[in-house]
Amino acid sequence: MRTVILDCDIASCMAKIDRMDLLGAAFPNFEIFITESVSIELLRASQAGFSFPNRIFRNIPVISLNRDERIMQQEIPKNRSIHFGEAEGLIISKNRNAIFLTNDSRVVRYCRDNDLKVLDLEQKDNIIIKDKSSILDKFER
Repeated sequence: MRTVILDCDIASCMAKIDRMDLLGAAFPNFEIFITESVSIELLRASQAGFSFPNRIFRNIPVISLNRDERIMQQEIPKNRSIHFGEAEGLIISKNRNAIFLTNDSRVVRYCRDNDLKVLDLEQKDNIIIKDKSSILDKFER
């Protein structure tokens, strides 16, 4: 079975709108995971009083780096735009031929530059908001 690795933003977004089911619908023949570092980040949010992480923990299992992948972790460049959790997901994606699902343009660029499979939620959904201020004005009234 094929694998999808979620970054924290994607998992959090789906949980906040209570639509974790959309991931299964979008990837029906895939196993979907979060990494250990994403799990830790979500635990911090849970400890801060947020409830959305519980939806993720109930629906998405955690995948761990194996020994070889932990060694590979040292080879990720010290690029400050790639956070630890993203790096962990990228390593697993590369090593296990998985797809990394993100909405971070810097991570997408890194994946494309390094020949990693990546899906950018914003690009795939063609989300382009040309006049953000007029939309926000409607909500501020």
